[in-house]
Amino acid sequence: MKTGAKEIVVDGYNLIHKLYPSLTSSSLTVLRQKTEKQLLCFQQQSRCPITIVYDGKGSHHECAFGAPLHIVFTPASKSADLWIIDYVKSLNTKVKMVTIVSSDDEIRRYTTAFGARCVKSEVFALQLSEMAYSGSMQSDNERSNGRTTKENNGKSELLSDREVARWMTLFSREKE
Repeated sequence: MKTGAKEIVVDGYNLIHKLYPSLTSSSLTVLRQKTEKQLLCFQQQSRCPITIVYDGKGSHHECAFGAPLHIVFTPASKSADLWIIDYVKSLNTKVKMVTIVSSDDEIRRYTTAFGARCVKSEVFALQLSEMAYSGSMQSDNERSNGRTTKENNGKSELLSDREVARWMTLFSREKE
C-alpha cells in the first residue's frame, strides 16, 4: 500500500464486512480475530503501527498477539466513526502521516478535510487477501518462478503476464 503513513487507523467492522460479506453475528468474534491476525501480518511487513477501532464495548486494550496492533472498543456512547474523526482532529500537523481505512462516506469526508489519507476498506481488504494468498497458498515452485496461480472451477491456472502486472501495480508499496 502506498501510504507513506506512519500510522494506519482501521474502521474495524467496516473492514470485516468487506473481508467477509456473508458474516453472521455468531461468527463475529472469530472474524474479528482473523482480521486482527491479518492486520498483524500486514503490520509486520509494513512496519507501520495499526489501530483498529470497533463500535461500543467501552474498553481499550492492546492486541493479544503482542505487537503494535492497537485495538480500541469505543464507549457505548461513542461510535467508531466518531472516535476516528475525533482522533484525526486531534493530530493537528501530524495528520498527514495517518492513513484511514474505511468506506464510510462520513469518515472519508471529515478525515480528508483534515488532511488524512483515506483508503477504501474494499481496496485494503483485497490487499490483505492477496498478501495472505501469496504468503501461504502459493507453492514453493510458484513463488520461485514469480508467477501466481488462480483457481478456475477447482483447477489452478497461472495468471497471465497482464494480470500479474495489474496486481503488481495495485499492490506495490513504496520502499522505505
